[in-house]
Amino acid sequence: MRLFHMLGAWKGAGITGFRSPEDLARYYFREALQLGRLLPERGPFLDIGSGGGTPALPLAIAGGGNWVLLEPRQMAAAFLEMATDELGLSSRVRVVRQRLKEFLRSETGRTELACVSAVTMRAVKLRADEWSMLAAGMSAGARMIWPTSRPARERAGLEHGLFGEEFVPADRGVVWIGRPGTAPG
Repeated sequence: MRLFHMLGAWKGAGITGFRSPEDLARYYFREALQLGRLLPERGPFLDIGSGGGTPALPLAIAGGGNWVLLEPRQMAAAFLEMATDELGLSSRVRVVRQRLKEFLRSETGRTELACVSAVTMRAVKLRADEWSMLAAGMSAGARMIWPTSRPARERAGLEHGLFGEEFVPADRGVVWIGRPGTAPG
């Protein structure tokens, strides 16, 4: 409930695209918690383009492991830092103010990516080289979890064969699950 009120207070900052409290409850919280069933039991986890914090903040509140929230936009990153502090999540959630490519090119980023058990993202558009860097840097047992649609997956610039792919039905479209190193050969 506290996070819900924080998001309402920051509504004018443009960190979420939800127009009504009902949409916020349904898509920000409910959708995030449904994604939680697709996460491995243990982290750490990386959330790309965290924006207003979905799905990472609801999942962290629900008790799900350590998180790195990657967000390059200053206003959104400031919100995430404030929220993690006020929600008492600072010991398990860290906000990194970087673009994905910068993160993946840094030694720290590559090390962290190699250790994550899952990467999440929502409403993020990656370039082909970013998909390749993710696939190359993730451990074979890790997975990417992306709520999307099949047409959006096809337009994503994601080269076939980088990940083994699975589609899970969801309230709005599908959840794409990619596992590096398991693409059919």
